[in-house]
Amino acid sequence: MSAASIVMLGVGGRGCAALQHLQQHSLPDNISRIALSTDKRALNSVLCDSRILLGEAIAGGRSSGGNAELAAAAVREAEPALRHALMGADVIIMLTGLGGGNGSGAATELAKLAADMAIPLLVFATLPFNFEGKRRSLLAQQSLQALQQCGAAVVALPNDQLQRALGATTRLEQALDASNQFLLVILQQLTAMLADTGLINMDFNDFLSVIKQPGLALAGATETEQEQDLPAALQQLLLNPLLQPAQLSQAKAALLHIVAGDDFSLQQFEALGQQLAAELPNVSLLLQGLTLLPGKATKLKLLLLASGISTDCSAKLHCV
Repeated sequence: MSAASIVMLGVGGRGCAALQHLQQHSLPDNISRIALSTDKRALNSVLCDSRILLGEAIAGGRSSGGNAELAAAAVREAEPALRHALMGADVIIMLTGLGGGNGSGAATELAKLAADMAIPLLVFATLPFNFEGKRRSLLAQQSLQALQQCGAAVVALPNDQLQRALGATTRLEQALDASNQFLLVILQQLTAMLADTGLINMDFNDFLSVIKQPGLALAGATETEQEQDLPAALQQLLLNPLLQPAQLSQAKAALLHIVAGDDFSLQQFEALGQQLAAELPNVSLLLQGLTLLPGKATKLKLLLLASGISTDCSAKLHCV
């Protein structure tokens, strides 16, 4: 069976920056990376597989200036090129920052297009810092709701969580690099899971069954050196501020994928599953996969994707 075709979209300034970071690291060949923006100069600086300039007639190759309606219209103008680029994709992974013009207006319009083309959509969206003001916060909230209404699974990454995770004195550049690295590890493990055939396989349909759950989604990944440290690694992952532990307990579906050495035991596999089930009391669909590496694995990996989080919990995710 051929690997699923994955299109990764970097939308707007934050999304294109994340895409640029990912371009510097290896991802499977079945992923195509496309940068999207109304800003021609910024777009041309992004290293990726292809670029699509949004709304050249409307925006004149300039930024949207924080105007979400203009950015949405720019997507509609570029719809023929976008449909051609997305045709044949099995899933779209969108990277964006909500609260601005391109990030919010373009991202929500793209979600409508994905829904019209019946392509599942997983969105990783950063949310504004508190100091950026109520206008951006409100726009981010509205966009978050609109993305879900289009059927997208949305992993929200509030920028203010970076301060809690890294400390208030962390330089802004370091914080954004940490956010990109957090995202990189998730996407590397996710795409590897979809590309590989594991001992207890987690295939594309398993992935879809989780991301199609209505509501918000959360994702995280971690690595450890020793198999006996896996329970502690899972607990550390569940408590990661960037994973939003308070919302994680509300998830209705979850996927845990493990990469370990070939001496990994059934007892260890069951123990991790029981540990996760205890932490997620509302889960009705819990999928667990395992890929064994020949010999003693030097890096043991855990990937967690949870979904179906009620939008009633979403207010806690927003910057207010």
